[in-house]
Amino acid sequence: MTIEVVREIKDVEAQAEKIVSGAKAEADVIVRKAREDAQKLVEESEKEARKEAEASKKQIFQQAEKEIEAIRAETEKELERIRKVSQGRIEEAAELIISRVVRKDANI
Repeated sequence: MTIEVVREIKDVEAQAEKIVSGAKAEADVIVRKAREDAQKLVEESEKEARKEAEASKKQIFQQAEKEIEAIRAETEKELERIRKVSQGRIEEAAELIISRVVRKDANI
């Protein structure tokens, strides 16, 4: 009986070792799969973040372009106003110069 009990113990130990080895192998597979899944999630998150950043950048550029156009239009209006004012002043200055020149010539 003692030999039989020893054999049974060895058999049980061998089975336990197989179970532990199988569990370790299964744990390795689970860990590898979890790492792969995590890597995929990171890559997808980075891809989505780049996509959102690109969309934000595009929106900011569009808004900036609208603001630039508004500033250009306002600047053009102001420039036209200045041209009109200065044109009137140039004409006034020309008339003043002509009238003084004519008066001086008349006095000579």
